[in-house]
Amino acid sequence: MICPLHAWGDESIRSTGWSGPAYILGASVVDTDDAATTRETLRTLRPTRGKLHWHDLGHRERDRVETAIAALPARHLVVIGMPTDLRREERARAVCLERLGWELAVLGVSVLTFERRAAALDARDLRVVEALRGRRVIPSSLRIEHGDPRSEPLLWLPDQVLGAIGRAVTDARPLPVPLASAVQTFEVEP
Repeated sequence: MICPLHAWGDESIRSTGWSGPAYILGASVVDTDDAATTRETLRTLRPTRGKLHWHDLGHRERDRVETAIAALPARHLVVIGMPTDLRREERARAVCLERLGWELAVLGVSVLTFERRAAALDARDLRVVEALRGRRVIPSSLRIEHGDPRSEPLLWLPDQVLGAIGRAVTDARPLPVPLASAVQTFEVEP
């Protein structure tokens, strides 16, 4: 049986270790059959009752999380928009979303859920998606929605992947091999 693919998305803004400010938009693709087990694994990784957030972790915890997420049955797509004018962050997000949406559609992903932001920013995402559909960049079969990370642990996964990538660049060290083999990156210029 072929199960639908669902992607979970998040963003990060980085400047340390990069040639200039970078807007990074990532999605972790999880098969529906693997979602429940992946959620449980992510819950075991959080140090507190809140969400698992990369910036809240110490170095040892980050190492432990990197190892654990590398073993998860997920594929990670990361679009790096660089150089980014941080005064035009939403423009960078739109350009990254264009590439990410196209790549997810190629994989056959049916739903992309981003971590919820402010209502106006979520509405902006949906307008960008409609414009991309109008230009036939992404198909109408790819649904975009926003979710609450307090109730959906799968939204923690792309945060961890983007954090690990940021740390690898900042510390000039490679991602662990199992994680690196699950990550595909694309560069765009916003």
